[in-house]
Amino acid sequence: MASLNANQARGTSWRIWDLHVHTPASLVQGYGGDTDKAWAKFLDDLESLPPDIGVIGINDYWFLDGYKRIVAERDNGRLGNLDAIFPVVELRLDQFGGTDSRLSRVNMHVIFDPDLDAATIEAQFINALQPKVKLSPEHRLLDWSGVITRESLADLGHKIKHSVPDSEKRKYGTDLEEGFNNLNASLDDVLSALDTPFFKGKSMLGVGRAEWADIKWNGQSIAAKKNVINQASLIFTAFEDASRWKRDVDSLRASNVNYRLLDCSDAHHFSDSNQYMRLGACQTWMNTVPTFAGLVYALEEFDRRVYVGLEPSAISRVRTKPEQFMAKVRVTSNSDDHSLFDYETPLNSGFVAVVGNKGQGKSALLDCIALAGNSSRSSEFAFLNRSRFLSPASLKRAREYRSEVEWETGGVRGVQLSDDYDRSAPVMIEYLPQAFVERVCNVDDIAGEEDEFERELRAVLFTHIPESDRAGEKSFDDLLAQKARVSEENIERLRLALRSLARSYSELSSFRAAHQLQEVEGRLALKEREVDDAKEALAIERGLFEQVDSASSADGQLVELRHRSDELQRARSELLAQRAENQRNQADAQHSLSEMDLVFQRASILLADTVELNARAAELMSGSNTPLVVATVNTGHYDSWRLSVEAELLAMRKRSELIESELEVQDALRQSNSEELASMDSARERARRRVNQCEERVATLVGEQGDGDSLEGIKHLRNRVAQAPDEIDRIRGKLIENAGLIHRELRAQLGAVEGLYAPASKFIAESEVVRNAGLEFNAELRVLPTWRDVSIGLDGRRNGDYSDWLAELPARIEDTSWGQIGPQLEESIDRLEHERGDLKESTRNPATALRSNTSVEDFLFDILDLSWLEVRFGLTGEGLPLSQLSPGQRGLVLALFYLVVDRRTTPLLLDQPEENLDNETIASKLVPAIHEAVGRRQTIVVTHNANLAVVGDADQIVHCQMVDNCFTISSGSIAELDVAQFALDVLEGTKPAFDNRRHKYEAFPELRT
Repeated sequence: MASLNANQARGTSWRIWDLHVHTPASLVQGYGGDTDKAWAKFLDDLESLPPDIGVIGINDYWFLDGYKRIVAERDNGRLGNLDAIFPVVELRLDQFGGTDSRLSRVNMHVIFDPDLDAATIEAQFINALQPKVKLSPEHRLLDWSGVITRESLADLGHKIKHSVPDSEKRKYGTDLEEGFNNLNASLDDVLSALDTPFFKGKSMLGVGRAEWADIKWNGQSIAAKKNVINQASLIFTAFEDASRWKRDVDSLRASNVNYRLLDCSDAHHFSDSNQYMRLGACQTWMNTVPTFAGLVYALEEFDRRVYVGLEPSAISRVRTKPEQFMAKVRVTSNSDDHSLFDYETPLNSGFVAVVGNKGQGKSALLDCIALAGNSSRSSEFAFLNRSRFLSPASLKRAREYRSEVEWETGGVRGVQLSDDYDRSAPVMIEYLPQAFVERVCNVDDIAGEEDEFERELRAVLFTHIPESDRAGEKSFDDLLAQKARVSEENIERLRLALRSLARSYSELSSFRAAHQLQEVEGRLALKEREVDDAKEALAIERGLFEQVDSASSADGQLVELRHRSDELQRARSELLAQRAENQRNQADAQHSLSEMDLVFQRASILLADTVELNARAAELMSGSNTPLVVATVNTGHYDSWRLSVEAELLAMRKRSELIESELEVQDALRQSNSEELASMDSARERARRRVNQCEERVATLVGEQGDGDSLEGIKHLRNRVAQAPDEIDRIRGKLIENAGLIHRELRAQLGAVEGLYAPASKFIAESEVVRNAGLEFNAELRVLPTWRDVSIGLDGRRNGDYSDWLAELPARIEDTSWGQIGPQLEESIDRLEHERGDLKESTRNPATALRSNTSVEDFLFDILDLSWLEVRFGLTGEGLPLSQLSPGQRGLVLALFYLVVDRRTTPLLLDQPEENLDNETIASKLVPAIHEAVGRRQTIVVTHNANLAVVGDADQIVHCQMVDNCFTISSGSIAELDVAQFALDVLEGTKPAFDNRRHKYEAFPELRT
């Protein structure tokens, strides 16, 4: 692995593959037959291709002459912008499409491993095929035969043209072209010529889609048609409109034939042509290494590793949010005396699998990455902990090592291995150490220890709540407490007069403690630097764009398209500004309604208190009819105001829908204009897109007040933190509500939970990966076991079965609605008032039913305060409460949440998530979850399981080893031989062990399907 460069060591990467480029033998006509000029232009075009172009497949009319010349040019130092050059031999099959009057020939392309010598291809394939070629059916009666040479093919073409009327000759090409085009070979002969040791594993077939499609789906041609396409490894076409690619792939898939369709330039024109079949007009991206094995690998994983279009989303994500993707990690020593760590490795932006035998440094690597990314779980690292590398005896040595993570932005964050989690800095990486997973998943349900596990799940579910709806809170519990503030105040005021005051004070104090001013100001300074860096990058991209733009400003059609693009961009910016203002206005109106609800409910409580105070005063003042307290609530004013605000909200929501509709129209127009621009001037369009991306990044970083991680959001948070002391003083004056609203307020809390969880609940219900794991969301108002404690105050000698009757209340009610609970509570009081708790017996003093240490007031309060009812929300797995799942099942749930449900896009590190899971579960549930996560965030997984690293199709495999008491690292793609070898050794237990298992399975024919 030491020979691999940084890009190879990073594993697979997206690059453009153009596997069908003609050399000047087919382009020379544009230069009046001047081959030398055509070749000079061709080479200049190749060298001017952008660096995204990774692989070129060279095809030539005359065997491998063009390929040989291209390779010679490369060996002389040219074409350094191309990662690889593949030899491609194109030939006509004796399989025909079209009609009897106008036959179309099926083109077959043979793609060879560039490691093969051109002379070998010519001698062992082309020369072996020569004796078997045939003339096209319409020309088989011509008097022609001989060894295939330029002269003999030109002679054949001359005879073909001589055999047609003079009026038709203008439709024909040169003698050489016509001779070449009318030679055909059978598919069987091609396969036979390739079935030799020279080409085993070093060649593949590609078929032209357009010619293949002309073969009719009827009669005996059906089997032949399917055989042609299914014998090929891929299908070629040159898209004039690349947006058709997915539709065409789906169409081939529906026909139950090979659907691995690639876009190639099929270049019949030079790059400055306005024809779509021109050099450089290729939009096939493959996420693989630029080798023949890499091509085979990408085609095997076609659905994940091939994309046709302007740019894969994986590249777009890295470009738009480079601060969320790690480029490399390095762990080094400050002293030559310490060499345990001394390595650097690049990191793929997709799925990275870290493998190695036990004790070889896998968890150490993950800990080092997590520490440099300021993971909050440093106390549960596997290697960097107090019992291992950070033990008192080793702590001094740990200070000699430094871990650094470099991000795609170019920024670096480094720490000493003895450092701890920095609470004043943001968490840049999410990490699930194995010790953490085991602790939260191995809980004692009886002791009620499942809370932390469910808190982790709620933290993930919280990510589904839009930033604008979080009201500045950092957790679901904090947000729920804020949303339920009114109902909590009402309930607590009735239970204990001062409890609501304490709760509000505690809530705000908790907020103040969770948001230290120094931490927020540190975040603000960091964000300001990010904004400055983004603005600087924008200025650079604008400068580059102006250079590209000036080069093509004379083209009127391009200028018109650009003007249209600028108009569309301005219109979109105006719509976005209107949307942002509309959202702010809605948030302000909603906030006013919520706060006014609180004010009005307090006013209602004040009126109720006024009635009670006046009644008590009248009693004490000997029946005085003059009220002691006078209070008036202007309900009409409140109602008219509320109706007005709700009407404004409705209008704003309709306007919001209209804006979204207009944005969709604008986006469609922009996409169409962009595609047209891209087809005419792809370099400028890419430059313009980079400018747009930089502008969007600056706008995202600056953000709004409701964007918690934006500049404006952090400023807003800093203001809230600064104002918190005054807010605490204000809450000290609050009162709480009437006891009769307890049940209604509990139901309101349940509604708030369901509302907050609605986005996550909908996602869980619609996610195939989560649904396959049997996870469902539920929320309910349930009776707690503490209900049984209500009867403790009863004197058992005086109450017959009254105690049992109370204990059985949860079993008697159908639900916890007031219609069910209310009558039961009324009867319980009735029973308290009757001898032996029997309604048929005579009445009694309720105090006589109780123990001496229990008062009537306490007993009734315990029944009527409804503290034995609780809003319960969470998940079930396979119909069971999460507390009843096994540790392995809980670990799977936790992993699925972070991989699939979590909406955060920061890098995710997992340490052996397959622990305690069977292989079927790993393959069917965990692997799809990792694939889904990689579509959103960089994911690094330590594993011992081949289902994750190999079947899971990792973009990069990192192999950890301990050599001479030093941790070493090698990495690359599974498509590389040495990487595949250590993956086989570590994950499969060596090749003989793998073959032994495979042979045993093959003994059962039914397993082969």
